[in-house]
Amino acid sequence: MTVRIRLARLDDLPSIMHTENSCFGEESFDTSVVHAFLVRKDSFVLVAVDDASVIGVAMCHCSERLSRGRIASVAVVGNHQGKGVGTTLIEACEREFRKRGITRFTLEAALDNVRAVRTYLSNGYRIMCTINDYYSHGRGAYYMEKDVTMEGKRVKVKVS
Repeated sequence: MTVRIRLARLDDLPSIMHTENSCFGEESFDTSVVHAFLVRKDSFVLVAVDDASVIGVAMCHCSERLSRGRIASVAVVGNHQGKGVGTTLIEACEREFRKRGITRFTLEAALDNVRAVRTYLSNGYRIMCTINDYYSHGRGAYYMEKDVTMEGKRVKVKVS
């Protein structure tokens, strides 16, 4: 399976909504919110495409002033889950953030979404706190963060 990651276009909106709805049901972003992610300069949407089909979506918001990026949603169509598509999307989000000068990435993951939490942890995210009643039906979330501010930089340490 060859998966390509690219910036989404407005004509991807129906496929993005299908992916969101199939993954998140009643907790999906509505069409107007997804449209805003597609057109705003401080946001971006990435799609994972297999052949001609969208099989995954990541939506992100950027604060260049705070040097912080938020991964608002990562969704992978059911039969493609567990095959590395989510990790590939996360890595692509981080590359896009870095292009914009952003070095700190945040996200929320449902406490009961063990697969997603494991994926984020294995990609260098740390659980900073829990948020009660973040999702519908009283479901909580982990607030997670990855800071790459010093990544690849050398620091001289003088030992006395």
